[in-house]
Amino acid sequence: MARLIGRLGKALGLVVIVLAAAAGAYVGTAWGLGRLAVNADAEPPAAGAGIEIGLSSNGAHTNLHLPVVNPVVDWFAVFPPANAPAPPDFVGTVSVGWGHRDFYLTTPTWDDFRLSTGLRAVLGIGPSALHVAYWPPGWRATEHQAFRVSEAAFRRLVAYVLAAASVDPAGTAPARLIPGFSYAGNDAFYEAAGRYSPILTCNEWVRRALADAGIRTARWAVMPDPLLRHAAALAGDS
Repeated sequence: MARLIGRLGKALGLVVIVLAAAAGAYVGTAWGLGRLAVNADAEPPAAGAGIEIGLSSNGAHTNLHLPVVNPVVDWFAVFPPANAPAPPDFVGTVSVGWGHRDFYLTTPTWDDFRLSTGLRAVLGIGPSALHVAYWPPGWRATEHQAFRVSEAAFRRLVAYVLAAASVDPAGTAPARLIPGFSYAGNDAFYEAAGRYSPILTCNEWVRRALADAGIRTARWAVMPDPLLRHAAALAGDS
């Protein structure tokens, strides 16, 4: 029995070492790739030209902020404000975030966090969702970075969001609402394509949207900081 316990202890110790090494490699890779830029040579629009977009963060999650008035898509056709319990009277931007469906719907604050839901998200068990909020003109989050992109880049960004919402590329049909859920009254949730994982996190989804549009961003973004840092460089704030 003592020999068996000893073997189990050694096996458990090996598992702990392997997990610690994997976690260290994950954090180190995320830090390194977050500092490196993709599309670093992309030409920004001329001063005052292009379309202003933005990124906001709550410290753990990043949202895209996209203007309602634009030459590419009618966001109200895709994400009708009437789906939110109490949208603002005048909407200037829509924010769009992506993540694990159950985590999104059941964790409006960290006080609502459940380990079982977190594990399901990390393991990629279950579908994803888009969280769309409607904001009045001029609204800015505490952590918010605005910058301008070309119309061509904005078109590709819109195409990425529409594909995630599984609607037609022209954006003429509404996304599939997940009824009965809202954080603050000015928001709603929609069914989304893709599976959350340690590689494809909510922040990495935003990074891929920017990268696919040809916009300078990080090479990998597990957390918001790399996204905001590269966006600040685009805005000339760093």
